[in-house]
Amino acid sequence: MKIQCDYCGNTYEDTQEKCPSCGAPNPSHQNTGKPKTIEELKDWYKKRNLPAPEVTRFFIGQDYKKPKAFGIYKDESTGDFIVYKNKADGTRAVRYQGKDEQYAVNELYQRLKDEIVHQKHLNSEKKSGTRSSGKGRKKQSKLSLLISEFFFWFWIIAFIAAFVGSLIIVPIKNRHNGYYQYDSAILYNYQGDWFYWDDNEWERYGYFDDTTIPTAIESNYDEYYMSKDWNNSYYVGDWDDSSYYDYYHSTSDSDSDSDYDWGSDDSWDSGGTDWDSDW
Repeated sequence: MKIQCDYCGNTYEDTQEKCPSCGAPNPSHQNTGKPKTIEELKDWYKKRNLPAPEVTRFFIGQDYKKPKAFGIYKDESTGDFIVYKNKADGTRAVRYQGKDEQYAVNELYQRLKDEIVHQKHLNSEKKSGTRSSGKGRKKQSKLSLLISEFFFWFWIIAFIAAFVGSLIIVPIKNRHNGYYQYDSAILYNYQGDWFYWDDNEWERYGYFDDTTIPTAIESNYDEYYMSKDWNNSYYVGDWDDSSYYDYYHSTSDSDSDSDYDWGSDDSWDSGGTDWDSDW
């Protein structure tokens, strides 16, 4: 699977740790909560409270033979990891076969997340009444239909606007990440938050701190910019080894994972999945 670099726009394989064009780190490799092995993917599946594989049709660690199924397993005879989809007619489409377990797991992981989003959308439609009602129910009045349609499209537009906004804002924030030098002080900027080196650890600029230096740098980033990556010639420690790095990334991991949690009142309908395509 190819991804796009937030910094230079280049596309490259998600299995690479850094962008080959500009050297920017691959965010997916900084994501400690992302499963990298079959066992980790099983654990992620369980923590999301998803229904049994027979319901979701995702068989992790199994060479499932019946139609309508996604899966991943290790072929013990060859050592290959195989990611597959059994289509409605029983034929199998192999998405990946090779030695790279992390890559194989990521292929099924991304497909599983897509399917969870799809199923949540189906549940939302059922609950909001946008799907056709069964026999015996009273017909809605034209006014109520218009109101329902108005709110439906309002939320759709709001969601799209928020999504597009996030695509624009995040890269802009990331653009200025890196090390800066102001006189003899070396600082680090992460998505607009500033950090300074205090003896043997990184500290964040707070409300009561002197913010003169960050303000001066923000007026002309290029003048004070050193590099995006740490260099052992710097007298400060690597920000990527700090507790702040762990905090920012573990927080984003938790938030993103919770988006895929499955509710006890939700229902999974695998009949709505496209079982004729290769993936």
